[in-house]
Amino acid sequence: MHVFKIMLPFAMAALLLPAVSAVHAADQKDADKNIAVVNGKPISKERFDVVARSQLQQGQEDTQEFREELREVLITREVLYQEALRQKLDRNPDYLAQLEVVKQQLLLGVLFEDFMEKHQPTPETVRQEYERAKAGNTDTSRKQFHSRHILVKEEDEALKIIEQLDQGADFAELAGEHSLDPGSREEGGELGWHEAERFVEPFANALRTLKKGETTREPVKTSFGFHVIQKVDERPVPFPPFEEVSEQIEQGMISQARDQFVDGLRKNAKIEKIGTME
Repeated sequence: MHVFKIMLPFAMAALLLPAVSAVHAADQKDADKNIAVVNGKPISKERFDVVARSQLQQGQEDTQEFREELREVLITREVLYQEALRQKLDRNPDYLAQLEVVKQQLLLGVLFEDFMEKHQPTPETVRQEYERAKAGNTDTSRKQFHSRHILVKEEDEALKIIEQLDQGADFAELAGEHSLDPGSREEGGELGWHEAERFVEPFANALRTLKKGETTREPVKTSFGFHVIQKVDERPVPFPPFEEVSEQIEQGMISQARDQFVDGLRKNAKIEKIGTME
């Protein structure tokens, strides 16, 4: 049995979950409510479940071996806990200070879990918030560009392609014949709609300066080679569809409600700051 394999994480968890170690339901008589009894003190199944759930949420596999090892760990912790009480270490000032911090932390976690449950936005309110944000989106400064390109290795080859385009050659056909970009070659050099920032800087600058329908007059050099770039069209960045941002909007609404809750409590509290924090 590999008791000490999980001893360290649980020892650390003892500070984070003091309630697990501190609860002694001495009046529990039914054996099915306990997983062990140490010196007459029961270790409750409830305590076991709290620690097990914490470990399982961190990716621990729920096996019989895990549960047996966890029981051994809790027995060891109970033995150590009783020894600490025997030595009256529960009266140690450092322990008491840490206990207050951890108790507060645990209770705040419960408070916010309860708050989130009571203030969970409905699908309708999330949709309303989305429509409100969409209607208020008046920023047209950000642009998306529909572009295509032909990538070649040498500058002379790129210049020849530009010359052929000037003479009426089809851009898509030239891309299929010459482009070294496997991702766009079979699509006639198509890159679709993207913001300029999606591309490396020389390529992005070309997109920003070209007019709709224009092709670069000079090859654009990047680390990939030489590009002949055509800006097919441009448009303001469209507002993202509801399905892409609904979860983000929901979390934002919960965070906003939580912040308002905290701000309201602070506003109504009588707060006195004492001394400097040097």
